[in-house]
Amino acid sequence: MKILIIYGTKYGCTKKCAQLLKDRLLSNVTILEATSCNLDLSQFDAIIIGGSVYMGKMRKEITRFIKRNKHILGQKRVGLFACCYTPTDAEGFLETIFPTDLLQHAVCATTVGGEMDYQNMNFAYRKLFQSLKKIEGFNEGFSEPSIRINDIQRLADAISK
Repeated sequence: MKILIIYGTKYGCTKKCAQLLKDRLLSNVTILEATSCNLDLSQFDAIIIGGSVYMGKMRKEITRFIKRNKHILGQKRVGLFACCYTPTDAEGFLETIFPTDLLQHAVCATTVGGEMDYQNMNFAYRKLFQSLKKIEGFNEGFSEPSIRINDIQRLADAISK
């Protein structure tokens, strides 16, 4: 099976998740950033699309890729993942970031967690998180997010079937 993983990232965590996903697929896998994808998608048996989510929005390059290739995606095995801190079981979250028809067509759609890369964050985000951590009670309910390997494996298993 020939698989394409297309991703969009801001700080690199989604790229890391795409690589972790590739490592779990026992196929011929190509990974490309959505901004540099100019391949003929018909040569792939399956396409996995993932991107980071900020302020409840999927990366623009991912939404553009989906719109531009909607016709071919409907003919392929499709997997979807979002790199964010929203739990996998959050009711209705994936419907806010992926088109409904693509979600219904996908063999698997999930969130895979993420990481806070404070060094690579822009000044505004870094200051925002520093300020939040100073609010009394915030740290009690906050834990640093992490990549959920189990969800990445679940996606790999679903695509491979």
